[in-house]
Amino acid sequence: MENPAPEDAIVASVHGSTGVEQDRGMCGEKRRDDRPEEGGTLNSGSPVSAPLETIWLQRINDFQRNEGVAKEARDSDPSIVVGDGSADHMAKGRAERQSGQSTHARERNTPAQSVSRTLSALRDKAAREPGHRFRGLSRLLDHQMLREAFAHLKRKAAPGIDGMVHAEYAENLEERLAELESRLKAGRYRATCVKRHWIAKSGSNKMRPLGIPVLEDKIVQQAVKMLLEAIWEANFHDESIGYRGGVGARQSSRELADALYSGTYRWVVEADIRSFFDHIDHGWMVRMLETRIADRPLIRLIVKWLKAGVMETDGSVTHPATGTPQGGVISPVLANIYLHFVQDEWIKKVVSKRSKGRVLFMRYADDSVVCFERHDDAQAYLRELPKRLGKFGLQMAEEKSSLVKFNRWEPDQSGKFTFLGFDFYWGRSYKNPQIVNVRRRTNRKKFQASLLALKEWLKKARSLKLPDLLAVLRRKLQGYWNYYGVRGNSMMLGKYQYEVHRLLYKWLNRRSQRRSMTWRTYSERWKTWAMPAPRVMES
Repeated sequence: MENPAPEDAIVASVHGSTGVEQDRGMCGEKRRDDRPEEGGTLNSGSPVSAPLETIWLQRINDFQRNEGVAKEARDSDPSIVVGDGSADHMAKGRAERQSGQSTHARERNTPAQSVSRTLSALRDKAAREPGHRFRGLSRLLDHQMLREAFAHLKRKAAPGIDGMVHAEYAENLEERLAELESRLKAGRYRATCVKRHWIAKSGSNKMRPLGIPVLEDKIVQQAVKMLLEAIWEANFHDESIGYRGGVGARQSSRELADALYSGTYRWVVEADIRSFFDHIDHGWMVRMLETRIADRPLIRLIVKWLKAGVMETDGSVTHPATGTPQGGVISPVLANIYLHFVQDEWIKKVVSKRSKGRVLFMRYADDSVVCFERHDDAQAYLRELPKRLGKFGLQMAEEKSSLVKFNRWEPDQSGKFTFLGFDFYWGRSYKNPQIVNVRRRTNRKKFQASLLALKEWLKKARSLKLPDLLAVLRRKLQGYWNYYGVRGNSMMLGKYQYEVHRLLYKWLNRRSQRRSMTWRTYSERWKTWAMPAPRVMES
């Protein structure tokens, strides 16, 4: 689908279908750049191009045979060296070079260590040089990387249209991975249709579409996901908290509450994007990826997944012109990259600088809140946001978006907003009503959705042996307390525990034709089951 770049776009139209002409192998001099314009983001009016510096990804033997190439690679530091066959992945940093000695010190490590060192080198290079574009990344998709990716997959995940599950694929793992690697290297790899699966949408009667890839597609997607995360992590802003390792949603909710408690921010815009994953524009997605990736085979691989057909429940196959399957392994990182340019960069570099007061924002996937010091700044942002989203094929869900007054100095006239599963509102202290605090309470829709999910699980698991059922229930309860156990939310925690009591009593009595216990007997036995009690997990 054609989507010409707007005049203020972050990236200009570039050469070829993916905008990258990749050289094969090493070359004596670096190519002239046809990269997208950098320095100008998706919001800048006067982009400044930066010179291209290449991080070479090259086979060790080829590197050592060509003296001219070796000299060129020494000048480009640090470079990532990709092992060929049994050779390990190695990261070459700048080192003292002594005459007659090789700069490639080989170390025999386990596959996980080798892949880890490669990803670490990518992260370091990406953080050190924010404008650098990486080449030859597709060569990293070798046997070791694929094996590591397979180990990261969920063992009990639903299979794709071929029915292949994790345990079955693991029976001949090395042979299967070798054949998969061969297809990737020879360009014979083809993305298989994803299987459409519908699930109930949290807090709604609507259904959410999921796309489940086949296992081999999951393996390759996981490998590419690890590469993209290593490169893009340095670009992502701290305010982007969704689908990122080491970034906790509950801790982020506390940081947001602390920032609002200062009283600086008095207006909050909460916004959601309608069917975000279904409307990601493929043309824009490629252009955004090319700001950091100059590897045509890797871009082509990602496009294959974006263009893959979707097999519906009735067996028909559709080929969506936009979107990425929600449920695909690589979809979350692609979504973060897309919204990094659409929202994060725009808010940081345009909205914040143009506003007369201070601005704070936080985004979890397509759900975001932006806090403003001044009312006119908040109104201006809410007016411009639909236009901004529209440039990239997205639409704001107006029924889930609003401007809320959230003034510490006028708590009784302030409203509430929902983010990360909590309702944020101003509450007065019970001991001293003059003291107000930002309270977080479990959102009612999330509360009901959690109970519904627990009810469905108990209905299916009631035939399990009681110790096994209770062991899983303990983990579920502990996970719930760990997230929603925040200060000021004790009432909702107690209410959830009471509802769990009722549901468990109901379904334990439906394990047979006759009722197995009374409420009094059940209450006495509950005390012996060592169930975790609700408690505040924050210090």
